[in-house]
Amino acid sequence: MRKAVAGGEPLTYSELNHELDAGDYPLIATPELTDRLVEVYRATQPDVVLTHPVEDPYNGDHPAAHRMALEARVLAQAIGYPGEGEIIGAPPVFYFEPHQPEMCGFKPEVLLDITEVYRCLRAARRRAGVSAPRAHRPGRRTAPGHAGRRRGSSSR
Repeated sequence: MRKAVAGGEPLTYSELNHELDAGDYPLIATPELTDRLVEVYRATQPDVVLTHPVEDPYNGDHPAAHRMALEARVLAQAIGYPGEGEIIGAPPVFYFEPHQPEMCGFKPEVLLDITEVYRCLRAARRRAGVSAPRAHRPGRRTAPGHAGRRRGSSSR
């Protein structure tokens, strides 16, 4: 989904996260971070942008990442915005499902079958130090509506 960087392999999540070194909790937008994101967009010329949804009441860094991703996307398209690299086109923006979609106003518009690349995703998450969601852990069975009942949600 992303063109190779400088003739090499695409950046993985953990490599990009390390490269930006933006931290987590809190994630603070700075002009320097915005410039760096513009630089990454222009260097990678993405075909799509995948980010957090607009709302997430439990993870303040997720809406911050969303705002920064979209702002940098617009600036990376702007002819007059200074920085290295060629301006980008208008890659479509997609959101991945948050931990508690019913609390975030998340309404999927596109469902993507990741079966073919799921092993790579799990390996990348492990390298980044991110555990698999509970429903995806081996031996874990989740009945329909179970997660909603566990969180006290009215969605069943």
